Amino acid sequence: MVSMDDYLLLIPGPTMVSSRVLRAMSRQVDSHLHLEFNTLLKSVIDDLKKLSDSSEVFIIAGSGTLAQEISIANIIEPGDKVLCFTNGFFGGRFPEIVKRHGGKPKVFEAPLGSAIKPEDVRKALREDSFKAITVTHIETSTAVKSPIKEIGEVVAGSGAYYIVDAVCSFGGVEVKTDSWNIDVLCTCSQKCLAAPPGLAIVGLSKGALEYLEKREVPISMFYGDLKGWLPIMRNPLDIKYWATPPINLIYALREALNQIFDEGIEKRFERHRILGEAFRRSMEVLGFKLVAERGYEADTVTALHYPNGIDDVKFRNLVAERSILISPGFGPLRGKTFRVGHMGNISPNDLISVISAIEYSLLKLGFKVELGRGVKEFNESIGNNHFISKLDEKA
Repeated sequence: MVSMDDYLLLIPGPTMVSSRVLRAMSRQVDSHLHLEFNTLLKSVIDDLKKLSDSSEVFIIAGSGTLAQEISIANIIEPGDKVLCFTNGFFGGRFPEIVKRHGGKPKVFEAPLGSAIKPEDVRKALREDSFKAITVTHIETSTAVKSPIKEIGEVVAGSGAYYIVDAVCSFGGVEVKTDSWNIDVLCTCSQKCLAAPPGLAIVGLSKGALEYLEKREVPISMFYGDLKGWLPIMRNPLDIKYWATPPINLIYALREALNQIFDEGIEKRFERHRILGEAFRRSMEVLGFKLVAERGYEADTVTALHYPNGIDDVKFRNLVAERSILISPGFGPLRGKTFRVGHMGNISPNDLISVISAIEYSLLKLGFKVELGRGVKEFNESIGNNHFISKLDEKA
């Protein structure tokens, strides 16, 4: 049986982590009241503020789903109306979360593969007033990137709080909280940040922070109450207590952030952009069609329709024979599509490997394939972009 250590993980999260991150996480457990740990926690919070342009950042044991729920629970009060824009599985979670916290969701559902656009938001805002608006930046199930900066310009004058799910974008694509009029940014550790799963991350704007501090009605969850966490996140060195933090995961995140800043934030975004575009082009020359509409393709994940006659499970199993794991489609797209994650510490060699494995799988399934055509297209697409990083674990 092949060990997971031998697999190349190219799903849309969790992503592979570097040996530097693994070593950082493997240290002996520290006390959450120890000065050394709290100094490190403060440095992680400060760097996440820098990366997200947030007035305050919260790091809490959990996943991106918890970050979504915390975002709703701390802004929404019973009876509040929330405008939820959905274009896939993950954005579609917000309405249910809103209902469970006593809010009243109004759902705008875009077709699968389509982005949420500023004109959609502008039109919906003319019809009613809302306490908050939710949008998913990159919908992981369809690999669609919605223009959250431009949407923020529309939301800015509405009086609504703007909540953005940046789970599949933060750390790989530019996201700015305050500068883009985003009030609540929710994300997690295991995708573009290239740290292990287990950390929910929430960023607040100045306006959302002021609302949180003035809110009088207690929120409907104890653990996710950001007012309880706020003194700790503002000054970990005061050594206050709300719940025990995931100490070793925060050490791992510290090292993952070090790698991001070592690479350079802008270079990291550009690497994701170039590799994402090159991978999409390689897939199209092999006969696959993108799920995402033109102009709104994600830089961190690609979703692809199968040509007629391909069995989803057989195809992915053949790719796995080359020790590479990719993902099936979600919901109504399951069996019709597959997804490849290309985020975090992704390198050209990783994507060349999966392109070659996909060519092999097509050939084994009886499709006429010019072996090497996809790899050739990929190499020609990335051209002479020498800045693409050679990460430690790939060296």
